[in-house]
Amino acid sequence: MNIQRCTKLLLVIFFPVTLLSACAGYQTQTKATMGAMQAGSVDFAIADLEKNNSSENKDILYYLEKGELLRMKGSYELSRDQWLVADARVREWEDQAKTNPAKLLGNIGSVLVNDTTRTYEGRDFEKVFVNVNLALDHIAIGTWDDARVEIKKMHEREAIIADFRSKELESAKSTASSKGLKVTQFKELNGYPVETLTDPAVIRLKNSYESAFANYLAGFVYEALGEVSLAAPGYRKAAEMVPNNPIVDDGLSGLEARVKTRTPKMVDTLFVIESGSAPSIVTQVLPIILPIPGQYGMTLVATPISWPVIRAADSSMVPGNVNVNNKIVPLALLTSVDVMARRALADEMPGIIVRSSVRAITKGVAQKAVDKTTANLGMAGLFVSLATKVVSISSEVADERGWRTLPGFYSVGRVKLPEGTNTVTIQTPAGVKTLDFQVSGKYAVISLRTTGSSLYLAQSPFINSPDVAIAEPEPVIKPVVAPVKPKKVVAANKPKQKPADAVNTQQ
Repeated sequence: MNIQRCTKLLLVIFFPVTLLSACAGYQTQTKATMGAMQAGSVDFAIADLEKNNSSENKDILYYLEKGELLRMKGSYELSRDQWLVADARVREWEDQAKTNPAKLLGNIGSVLVNDTTRTYEGRDFEKVFVNVNLALDHIAIGTWDDARVEIKKMHEREAIIADFRSKELESAKSTASSKGLKVTQFKELNGYPVETLTDPAVIRLKNSYESAFANYLAGFVYEALGEVSLAAPGYRKAAEMVPNNPIVDDGLSGLEARVKTRTPKMVDTLFVIESGSAPSIVTQVLPIILPIPGQYGMTLVATPISWPVIRAADSSMVPGNVNVNNKIVPLALLTSVDVMARRALADEMPGIIVRSSVRAITKGVAQKAVDKTTANLGMAGLFVSLATKVVSISSEVADERGWRTLPGFYSVGRVKLPEGTNTVTIQTPAGVKTLDFQVSGKYAVISLRTTGSSLYLAQSPFINSPDVAIAEPEPVIKPVVAPVKPKKVVAANKPKQKPADAVNTQQ
């Protein structure tokens, strides 16, 4: 009987560990993938990604990571297809957020085990960057109209996220109140590195999903399509987010004139510089005081819980300019994904604290029940009790998942270049690198991605437009003047002849 009871308890104890191990492999896989990517071995990084995602039920992160790796490789159509799958997953989330937000606000898996058992749906900025990167892929393919579609979807997605986050915050406050939780914000966690989330750059962001780069790109795409009324709001929003920057301000000034006129054989070229990678999330264990139900009512217990932490990234290696055809083109740092990620975490922390606290209370109650049940089971009971404590501690990990291959910083520069082959030189963490590229048409986008010792190039398709032959003027043909016939002159003294019927017939 004792053995059967112990066996049942052990199954209950180690079932969460099984769930945990099923979710813990992704970060190991990402580290290997990131290492290969930074070393310039994109094919190896893709192979590693495939090796660790052999099951048919792939996480959204698989499609996000593979789309980025394929884009670095220059396989824009395949990259687009991966991100379209990720976009479909985000649309499923959007449908639930609009029609049944309560389903998203509660997740039993995160209460029983930890947040890694929850379906990863992408952080808010990741959801939006799916549209941004799809737009960049479409531009690299040459389908500007499809890029326009993604820009429109991006703005619609931002509105859905804003509405859902307000509901999530209210739900977290309500749950915390009903459970009698005293700690509801990260600032109240003793020992948490609050400076990472209260940095002035983080506070300046109104949310974690709107970015100056995305808005500037929206303005450029609409301008390239000749839609001045839609381009202006994009440039204006970017200027509001990055004020007093001449590169950004110039996007709005002279907009109409740029659309209406064009310098022959010159291409308005936007340089997009993507530096580094999105930040990683690490776990930090800190105690939190929680009310644990006991035999004599509630008892306040200091319970260790794992919390996600994002350390500020070093932006010192983000280039301030590029050299194009021996001419310095200044760059404007528009968006830090590092700052967006920390703002996203700051917004998510109320929900994380509530879920973690409820989970810890549940585990505390379960531990008391196990101790009570195994009190009379001798050594077997002691083993089960200790095993329960070990599992409770080991299963308490923070959710460290994230889109790591996403660039960490986005900068832009703009210049008019002659059609054809041009040369760009850029400072990277591994030194100065030079690449040739080609531009054609009225507008073009050149993307340069620096990561580790590698530099990747993506560009708008080059279309070699033939020179228009100048037609020779037609010879001038002088009009032929017809000869004028002389008029017949009648003598003035010649008598007029009577008509025949006027002749006198009398004899």
